[in-house]
Amino acid sequence: MIGTASAPASSANLGPGFDCLGLALELRCVVAAVPSDSWELEEGGAITALEPGDLVLSAAQAVADEPHRITITNEIPRARGLGSSAAVIVATAAAVLRSRGLEPTGEDLFAIANELEGHGDNAGAAVFGGLVGAMGDSLAHLTLHPSVRIVVAIPDIHLKTQAARNALPAHVPHGAAARNVGRVAFLVEGLRSGNAEILAMARGDELHETYRASLSPLTGELIKAALDSGAMHAGWSGAGPTALAFVTDSTVAAVTAELEHVLQDGGEIRQLGVATTGWR
Repeated sequence: MIGTASAPASSANLGPGFDCLGLALELRCVVAAVPSDSWELEEGGAITALEPGDLVLSAAQAVADEPHRITITNEIPRARGLGSSAAVIVATAAAVLRSRGLEPTGEDLFAIANELEGHGDNAGAAVFGGLVGAMGDSLAHLTLHPSVRIVVAIPDIHLKTQAARNALPAHVPHGAAARNVGRVAFLVEGLRSGNAEILAMARGDELHETYRASLSPLTGELIKAALDSGAMHAGWSGAGPTALAFVTDSTVAAVTAELEHVLQDGGEIRQLGVATTGWR
């Protein structure tokens, strides 16, 4: 029996919400799973053996002992800060369960993805869709005002999550942490209300963006360009190098044009809808 499932892209952090805010975006990873004689991955027409430590194998073995062939069709750019790994985990686990005649629950898929990812922001968005807040095993569904539009600037360069994690210090100053808590409060309320003045108070970050800046200076340039051209808020998307900007109908054209000017031929600009449905 073939099981199929998909899960959306996601942007984590959204600036100051390090490891606790995630937003699902309408790019999808589609997975098909079928029992096989050995664990195999089929992607882009090539078939390779799945080895221990592979994220796809870990997601599949979280729900099944018997080998499967996993076929992945993924329109989410990888190693760009758009939640590709969370989408792969969620869609793989769901597809393998369906291949066994079992229907997954969102709660079970979130538990699997949260454990494998180590944080629930991308995992929660990939499973449930929309805007979420995560802390440990807990998840809150947050409100995004319908007037808010999303533009992402996706550089061609890759930035591995582990490299971005390694750039972070073990400790941050108390004042920096306190200021970031304040920024998150303004960010959540600004996204709920669509209020540009409130969102302006959420700008900046002192937990991760500051320390990762040297890994992708282009990301900082893109964020500045977005804000200077009218974005209500902008920040690193996950571990980068993608930059995400919140705009309105009246500013989307100007922000897009300025991001294209900065990025030139070194990537792509996308206007993405919110994935209000997570896995399916």
